[in-house]
Amino acid sequence: MQESEDSLQGVVPFRFQCLRSGRCCRVGAGYVWLQRDELPAIAKAVGMQLEAFVRVCVRHVPDPHSGKSRLALREGAGLQADRCRLLDGNNECTIYGQRPRHCRDFPFWKSVLEDRQGFERARQVCPGIRVQPSVENREQAFVKLGALYEELKIAIDNIDPACAMSGLCCRFEEADHELYAGAMETDYALHCHPDPPTPDALGRCPYHVDGRCTARKGRPLACRTYFCDKAKQGACVDLHEGFLRRLRAIESDHGFERTYARFPELLKGCQDR
Repeated sequence: MQESEDSLQGVVPFRFQCLRSGRCCRVGAGYVWLQRDELPAIAKAVGMQLEAFVRVCVRHVPDPHSGKSRLALREGAGLQADRCRLLDGNNECTIYGQRPRHCRDFPFWKSVLEDRQGFERARQVCPGIRVQPSVENREQAFVKLGALYEELKIAIDNIDPACAMSGLCCRFEEADHELYAGAMETDYALHCHPDPPTPDALGRCPYHVDGRCTARKGRPLACRTYFCDKAKQGACVDLHEGFLRRLRAIESDHGFERTYARFPELLKGCQDR
């Protein structure tokens, strides 16, 4: 994971892992600032003579903050006018090894580290930015989440859906569904059950071992409300939605990001931190 201690001391503490989504190259507005000493290597990377590259791909624009003229990369043309001209497809930088320092430094920019609005703009663009709650907030959130899960257990028991204990719901490739969770739930699962083993199959929950769940205490909300009992599925879905709203409120109150993604991928991301 790419990381800077500065990011943990920023106006909003965060961690960063580049997910190669390409969103920073095609979402939002702004400039890709260039330094003169970068131009020869970038021109060579795109297969152009320096003079031709500067003529076609570089422009002078005033810095919105200082008003001084600076070099910036031109955007694409036509239907590509709202994205970096050096982006191939949705997420492949054609000069990744020689990309400008401005790109390399993202999101550890002063405007992101020192300005809350700047941070929120970057966060909306980049899925690799993850808010880092304080230790105190994390501990308080886990206490509330544990209590919420206990309350949910009582509500599920009142519905009394049947469970065949087949483990099929954890074998996503066979059940033809995915398990989604949030950042707080994932952190809580790892807190309760550190070092999950390597999954038995690609994309499968790593806590599914020998046909059984090995993370009963820390498993996400979606696991707790999913049952194969078709007669009770409607009631379970309603219960899930109500408890999900309360779970989101705990996230918001304690500084967790509003991530919602495949649980195995979130687990791996947390382990790689």
